[in-house]
Amino acid sequence: MKNRLNQLIGLMEEYEIDVLLLQNTDEYQCEYVHINKQRIRWLCGFSGSNATLIISREGKQNFFTDGRYTLQATRELDCSYYQIHNVCELTPWQWCVENCLSHTVVAYESALFTLSQIRKYEDCGIFLKPIDQILIDKLWIRDFAIEHDIVQHSLEYSGVESYTKSCEVAKYLSDKDAALITNTDVISWMLNIRNKKFLYNPSVLSRAILYKDGRVDLFIDDVYSVNVKYEHLNICSLNNLFNVLKSVKSVVVDASTIPMSIFLSLQQQDVLVNDADFCLLMKARKNDVEIQGAINAHVRDGISIVNLLYWLNMQLDNNQKITELDVESKLLDFRKQQSLFQGESFSTISGFQENGAVIHYRANNDTNKLICKNGLYLLDSGGQYLDGTTDVTRTVAIGEPTSEQITNFTLVLKGHIALAMAVFPLGTTGGMLDILARQYLWKSGLDYQHGTGHGVGSFLSVHEGPCAISYKNDVVLQPNMVLSNEPGYYKNGEYGIRIENLMYVEEYMNGFLRFKQLTCVPIDLRLIDVDMLNHEEINYIDQYHNFVYNTIAPHVSEEVKHWLCHACQSLKGK
Repeated sequence: MKNRLNQLIGLMEEYEIDVLLLQNTDEYQCEYVHINKQRIRWLCGFSGSNATLIISREGKQNFFTDGRYTLQATRELDCSYYQIHNVCELTPWQWCVENCLSHTVVAYESALFTLSQIRKYEDCGIFLKPIDQILIDKLWIRDFAIEHDIVQHSLEYSGVESYTKSCEVAKYLSDKDAALITNTDVISWMLNIRNKKFLYNPSVLSRAILYKDGRVDLFIDDVYSVNVKYEHLNICSLNNLFNVLKSVKSVVVDASTIPMSIFLSLQQQDVLVNDADFCLLMKARKNDVEIQGAINAHVRDGISIVNLLYWLNMQLDNNQKITELDVESKLLDFRKQQSLFQGESFSTISGFQENGAVIHYRANNDTNKLICKNGLYLLDSGGQYLDGTTDVTRTVAIGEPTSEQITNFTLVLKGHIALAMAVFPLGTTGGMLDILARQYLWKSGLDYQHGTGHGVGSFLSVHEGPCAISYKNDVVLQPNMVLSNEPGYYKNGEYGIRIENLMYVEEYMNGFLRFKQLTCVPIDLRLIDVDMLNHEEINYIDQYHNFVYNTIAPHVSEEVKHWLCHACQSLKGK
């Protein structure tokens, strides 16, 4: 790794760059980057999904990530070369203000940074030099080929015709001739297309130009991979994007997703810059077909996880040697048995004892722990089904949990219940609800370093904007938005706790909204201190477990049904 860093610094000297900004994303700003595009991982070994590196020709290098990944970064990086920063405490642009002199040449690769990302630096008075080369690609010799097989996402699952969506979106063009759409999830949603050969997210890596009449030009690397035909759709080579854009007199762009390489090419045109893609809210508000699909997908997903939890219980009862990777593999086997399953929605987090404290832990041959003796086991996983996307976390007691673990689990559970039971008026944002999930932890001086909930797509990204349950989020929650509810607590070096359900917003009464639960998987009763729950919370858990049992029991074997009945027993008798 040191040799790679030195090679990169050598290139910086060649290009007369003092400081280089790097991000672990690709040209499409994907959350889950293909292995051939994981440039920061190649450079320094970090495998998480959020990182910014500031590479200097002299001194220690500066690495920035959020609270989900700080512990992971200390494990994966050579800290003799990299200083790790939590972006909640110091942002990369703040670092540049404090450390870069006026004559310092700070460069960024224009294909990998968006307009909104660069504005954060410029707003601080930092002059940045764009370069049209990706320097690591000059050092890292590998096959760039990424397979695609683009197919239509059936109306049976999408619920609305593609042309209807395109025309609806076109209403937001104002007086401009076209919109350049650079968000791959939006393109896939609007055109009802998906990539069959996907890693976690089946969105199509592409760009699109939407015209006022609802016509769309789709730009993609391999035009022969597109097995979709619409009258309003024209398939083009990605190489032609800049030429076509030159013929468009006025265009709307999204600052949050347009790469600087494209934006800089539009400087001579009439450009309306939106701070956020106006399609995002339309996509986030699922139609009735998508909501029913989400319900159905969560039933099948619940069957898979209940079968997995029963299997794990039996294996441990019989003193079988089971590892984190064994559980991960077995869960995938159970999901593959379900109809409409297409793949995982993210890399499964299977963490026992101290590994569970790494918020986005990924087991490998070096870290793979045997699940035995006493400890907490955290399992966070999700599936991609043609009719919906799932994401669920359960924390399981292995052996005898400690009183501290039971207390902290119950604090997390109380927050989870408070959010799940929330009734709120129209106009409420996710940021307003975040405290509901944290309140009991806060009263004990505890917290978690991640958002409480994220939006979820429909056979698209498991992490979907613009809605979220996070103190920073100011998007108003609306009916049929699907979100997660996942408070947690993590004790470094010992254990992790997280309880996650997916739910959707539904109308309640007289201008008020509430959440409807989608996830149907039991919560471990062995970790609940009933004396810490009030009557309303006990009723909620009992009603939730009735829902789980009645939904899942008809679809599992008698042995599993018997186990599930015990797992869903009433707290009133505990």
